[in-house]
Amino acid sequence: MGWKRIAGYGIILWLVPFFVSVVLFGVRQSNRALFDSLITVTSIARAVAAWLFFFRNIREAGLVPGLEVGFAWAAISVLIDLPIFLKVFDMPLPEYAADIALTYLAFPLITTGIAVAMDSARTRP
Repeated sequence: MGWKRIAGYGIILWLVPFFVSVVLFGVRQSNRALFDSLITVTSIARAVAAWLFFFRNIREAGLVPGLEVGFAWAAISVLIDLPIFLKVFDMPLPEYAADIALTYLAFPLITTGIAVAMDSARTRP
């Protein structure tokens, strides 16, 4: 699979919602629920798209690759986010964990679900 490729996709996955959140910062101030929903939809769409691009030429998919890639992407996002939210935005760690980091668990759920589905589709007669 290649860890450099996984890291590259992970960084891109982090950058997209960062730029979206900058563009939608006014929405966050006026309508936090709408902002959170837009970021969640953006996150799910980018995770699915990244997985499809990442595995477009790879024939082996399944539980382990899905978990590896998903947790790597989640860890990359948290590692980039953490200093920004804790130092720059002065967000307490428990609030960051509950409000932001927890949503990154969607990555391994999405990547594993798609990988297992791909694997089972290949093994069906």
